[in-house]
Amino acid sequence: MQADISVVIPAHNEKSRIAPTIQSIARARTSGARIEFVIVDDGSTDGTVANLVSALPRLLEEPNIDIRVEGLDQRSGNYHARNRGAEVASADILFMTDAHVEFSTGWDDLVLRRIRRDRILAATTVQKGTEFRSYGCNLLVPLMGTSWNREPGNGTAAVQIATCHATVLTRELFYELGGYDPGMILYGGGEPEFSVRAWLRGAEIHCQAGLEVQHEFKSRDRFAFFLHSIRDYWVHNSLRFALLYLSELGCMQVLRYYSRSFPQVFQAALKLVNQSDVWERRSWLEENQRRSFEWFVGYFGIEDQAGGEIV
Repeated sequence: MQADISVVIPAHNEKSRIAPTIQSIARARTSGARIEFVIVDDGSTDGTVANLVSALPRLLEEPNIDIRVEGLDQRSGNYHARNRGAEVASADILFMTDAHVEFSTGWDDLVLRRIRRDRILAATTVQKGTEFRSYGCNLLVPLMGTSWNREPGNGTAAVQIATCHATVLTRELFYELGGYDPGMILYGGGEPEFSVRAWLRGAEIHCQAGLEVQHEFKSRDRFAFFLHSIRDYWVHNSLRFALLYLSELGCMQVLRYYSRSFPQVFQAALKLVNQSDVWERRSWLEENQRRSFEWFVGYFGIEDQAGGEIV
């Protein structure tokens, strides 16, 4: 039976959290919509799938719930996992999220009322046990990363970037955009690149203040250790993002920034970029987008991290 909403969840070593996440999301429904959970196991080594399978009888007691488990042969990162989840999802609406979240009550009803063919819904991020709330993210240049957007706007304000655990769109739009860039490796850069590409292709991203995703963040130490372990891939992704969209001067600015900020991994990351399809993809993007990156900068009034003009 076709679902009304497919909730796509990449999972890497989420043994203790995946089942409670599914159950909490299912119980927060108010519309009676049929929900399909697409769990994409991204090379877990802690028994994530086995633990989920053992919990299925309890989880499936919730009405109008389907659970599909897909596995990747090796760890490939959230972007590949989300693309795989979208491939097998049955619903016309995709909710991209993580394995350690809770949704606000009535999330499904709000999604069904607000979704549009050319609109991405960006849920509000809430940090458990704190007053932290973020309404999507803002682009940082030349880092090519993001900062949290703490301004709520009017409840449905346009935002630059939808976060990875709080992105809702139609499957038709997801495929029109081409999914997440398969050239992004493991982590970093994929979410802002996807959102920028959506804006340049003519779609819009609207923050939904009433749609909240409570996210369990890594501790500072755990995140620092994780980032250190994939630093060269993260730098590669940031360079790739810049080279796909920025002007020649802008690209030079990003290259200079990373060569000075991360000299230990810059050469390895640049080598990965040179071995990739970055220039072919840039040509394809330029041929298929309706708007320019300069339009995006002007529309949101973006300045570089020093408060200057983006070249």
